[in-house]
Amino acid sequence: MDEPVDVPARRGRLHGRLLQVLGLFSAVVTAVALWQFGVFGGDSERDPIGVAEGLDTAWLAASAAEAGIEESKSAASVEPESPSASTEAPASESPSEVPSSEAAATTTPAAEAAQATPSCTANLIVNQQWNRSIDVTVEVVNSGNAEFDSWTIDLDIDDMEIYNYWNMQELDHDWYGSENWNGRLDPGEDAVTGFQADTSRGFDLPATVTCEADD
Repeated sequence: MDEPVDVPARRGRLHGRLLQVLGLFSAVVTAVALWQFGVFGGDSERDPIGVAEGLDTAWLAASAAEAGIEESKSAASVEPESPSASTEAPASESPSEVPSSEAAATTTPAAEAAQATPSCTANLIVNQQWNRSIDVTVEVVNSGNAEFDSWTIDLDIDDMEIYNYWNMQELDHDWYGSENWNGRLDPGEDAVTGFQADTSRGFDLPATVTCEADD
C-alpha cells in the first residue's frame, strides 16, 4: 500500500524554488542593465553613475557628432571666390584727353602768322666824325623768325643831311630802301650799308633807327 503524500510540504518546496529562480533572474537583469549604462568598466575606482546621467551623456555625444557633420558639410559647400569678382578693371584713359605737351604744340594759323611776322633792326655805327660831318655804317639785321624780301629804314634825323650813301636806294622823305641784291634776309642775317652826312656842331648820332621789313 502506497504511503500518503504530504501535499503542504511539496507545495512549500516548489514555492521556494520559484522564489530562487525569480531572484536569480532579477539579479541577471540588473547586472545586464548596469553593464549597458557603464557602471561596470575597466577602472575599479570609477564612481557608479545613474541611469539618467548615462542617457544624458549618450545624447550629448550624439548631438556633438551631428554638429560636426553639419559643420563639415557647410565648409565643403563654400565656393572659392572668383578672381575676376575681386579684381577691378583698370581705369581706361579717355582718348579725348590730349597731353599738355601736344596741346601746347598745337597752334592756330593766326598764332603761326603772328609768330612768323618779319621784323628787322637798323644799327648805326660811327666810323668817323668831324666838326660838321660824319661817316656812318648801317647794319640791317633780320631780328625776327621769318625771312623777308626787302627792308626800309628811316634816316630822317634832326641836324643831319645825307649827301652820300651806298648799298641802298633813296626813297621819299629821308626813307632809304634795300637794293635788289641785298633785300632778302633770313632770320639772323644782315646787310651792311652806309652814308655820309653834314651835321651841326656837337651832333649826337642815335644808336638805332626805325626799320621795316617787307615779305
